[in-house]
Amino acid sequence: MRPRIFVAIFSLATLSLASCRNATGPESGSMVGIGFQFARTSTAAAIVAAANANRDGTPFVGVAPVVTPTANGLRITRDADVIVISKAQFVIRDVKLKSALAVCADDDDASGSVTREHSSEADDDCPTLRVGPFLVNLPVNGADAARVSVPVPAGTYTSVRLTLHKVTSSDAADAIFRQANPDFRDISVRLDGTYNGTPFVFVNDVNAQINAPLSQPLVIGPAGHDVTVSIDLGTWFLRPQGGLYAPALANTSGAVRSAVQNNIKNAFRVFGQD
Repeated sequence: MRPRIFVAIFSLATLSLASCRNATGPESGSMVGIGFQFARTSTAAAIVAAANANRDGTPFVGVAPVVTPTANGLRITRDADVIVISKAQFVIRDVKLKSALAVCADDDDASGSVTREHSSEADDDCPTLRVGPFLVNLPVNGADAARVSVPVPAGTYTSVRLTLHKVTSSDAADAIFRQANPDFRDISVRLDGTYNGTPFVFVNDVNAQINAPLSQPLVIGPAGHDVTVSIDLGTWFLRPQGGLYAPALANTSGAVRSAVQNNIKNAFRVFGQD
């Protein structure tokens, strides 16, 4: 399935574009658009991936969540539970295209520290689409939004690598980001909405490098292309016993928070389109 709605809004105060070097020789490549969208369906495969991420051997029961964009936000239903997400925001850093044989230099490790030694020539086979950190405001009502296009060297790319980034106080780029986005101190994710009619604000400091294979290899030539990162919000709060976790329960340390963090890390999928 290839959804046709491409959605991505970026915080203008925090954006910078990396210059792209040619990954395959003197060919010039073309413009590539990068964007984010919510996944309109949560598949059985996604539920299995989330169960494996928990690593506790507990099988998931029940049906896949039903994800529906509405005027009030993204409605997620499973069994008797209903989550309506009215706002979805997360911080991304260092979005790269990656070829099958390339080894991308680390940008952001699991602890949140950032390395920049690769920024000259150490990462030629992994052209950077966005540096950041930048804020993604994910439209949750099905509306279209702007995409960002950047030049990418000619070549064949098989995956996208990005960092879901916890904003810290120890990095200069993060400090600039925090001035424009004061609600994102020491967190990477924020959701607003209701759980079975009760309002909630969910925040999390998950910091993870995500390697997401493209659904098909992306061949960059003279024509333009799009790369879309799809986030399966429907799997974030899956309960193994059925239904959905209350997002507020995942705001404090414990088994629920750990399970939700694992689900988030497994919720990113990528596809390319001419």
